Amino acid sequence: MNFDDLKKAWEEEGEGKDLKEVQLSVDHANNAIDKVRANMRLDFYGLLVLGVLAIVGLSYVGLKVDIQPIVFFTIVSFAFLFFSLMFFFCFKFYKFYKRSYNLSYDSRDNLMWFYYELRYFIDFYHTFFFVAFVMGLASGLSIGLMTATLEMDQGSKDAIGRALTFGFAGKLIYFGSMGTIIVGGTFLFRWLIQKMYGRYLKQIKQTLDLLKPED
Repeated sequence: MNFDDLKKAWEEEGEGKDLKEVQLSVDHANNAIDKVRANMRLDFYGLLVLGVLAIVGLSYVGLKVDIQPIVFFTIVSFAFLFFSLMFFFCFKFYKFYKRSYNLSYDSRDNLMWFYYELRYFIDFYHTFFFVAFVMGLASGLSIGLMTATLEMDQGSKDAIGRALTFGFAGKLIYFGSMGTIIVGGTFLFRWLIQKMYGRYLKQIKQTLDLLKPED
């Protein structure tokens, strides 16, 4: 049922709803969808740039930086897992974005489809970020510990090595910092997603509630 059909039904049944308000709400929802698409384009290009920079960085490390083979193997292993996760996310991302252009959103059914797909996308985005973020910290922690261990075997200690051999207090500070970064980064990302997508999801939900058929 599109907007014209809803308008005709309400006029016949005398529901007394403000049709101008309904039209404005539908227009508002379409505007929200346009903004979601614009933000998705920015996100998609940002992910592509991040991927290119990561590949360039790995190539530079492999060719120019003198590091232990075991450390480089760890870097490449984490990079492979990250890129696999990123590829899957980008595929789902692009599939949703592409399909959203094949629908007209003057229909409640199509608008409802977009609402549930966007809600799923937001949940998936949160999961992707959290896994990628924790994976990145785990990679950094593993590489740092391996480097510190290798240097301590050679008789020297870097900052991580000194912290981890400073007793319980040093370990508490170090791992506490990692936990703080994870929690802080997660809340910051959730706020950013809410600003880019969440508020538009609420606007679309309000329109759907207004278009909900009367019992």
